[in-house]
This record gives sequence, structure tokens and C-alpha cells, in this order.
Amino acid sequence: MSVEVKGLNAILAQMTEQLGPAKMNQLSSRALKAGAQVVQERMEKAFESFADTGASKNEIVISAPRNSYGVKQIKLGWNGPKSRWRIIHLNENGYTKNGERITPHGFGAIKKSIESSTPEFNKAVEQELRRGLW
Repeated sequence: MSVEVKGLNAILAQMTEQLGPAKMNQLSSRALKAGAQVVQERMEKAFESFADTGASKNEIVISAPRNSYGVKQIKLGWNGPKSRWRIIHLNENGYTKNGERITPHGFGAIKKSIESSTPEFNKAVEQELRRGLW
């Protein structure tokens, strides 16, 4: 699932022209990190509602920003000693046990938190880009 920001392409192209590609690369990386931090905080709050040990919440990690086919991206995932990424998948999508469809308490929590944090993500990215211009 990804977040799409519309209308910024022209602004970013103009900023790249004014600042240069190296400075723009640093600025966009900082902006993505700020936005990812907002999403991570929202995700942690969503996981508190059905937490047992808190391991799923504690293992949320943010990757380093990278370019993939000319698109700058950052990933949110799970990594830690308890390998919660396996359970996260089952919790998010549900599963079948003995022919019965099981939807755990946290069913769809990731999708809901990403959708609800999209405006905050956009605002954090915009603020960081503005901060970099001054």
C-alpha cells in the first residue's frame, strides 16, 4: 500500500532546478523520514488496542529512503528478535482454520492506520520540504 501525493511534481522539479540534485536528494530523504515517522506513530497507536506482549508494536521499523526506478521510497516493516512479521501478515489478512474463516481483533489495522494517516503524512512531508527551503 502506498501514499500518493498529487500536484507536487512541478514544485519538486522547480526545487531541484534551484537547489541542485544533491541538496534535493537530502531534502526529500528527510521529508520521507518525517512522514514515515508520523505513520509509524499512528501504527503503534493502532496496535495498542489489541496488544498482548507489545512485541508487534516494538518491532516496527522504518527503512532508509532509496530510489527505485526513479521513485524515492521508504518502507515500514517489522524486524526484531520475535519475528512478528509472520503474525502481522495473518493478523492483517485473516486466515482459515479447520475450514472456518478467522478474522483476529486487529484485522485490517495496518490498512486503516495508513489510510487515516495519509493527510498527516502529506502535511509532515510538506512541512519538512518547506523547512529545507529556508
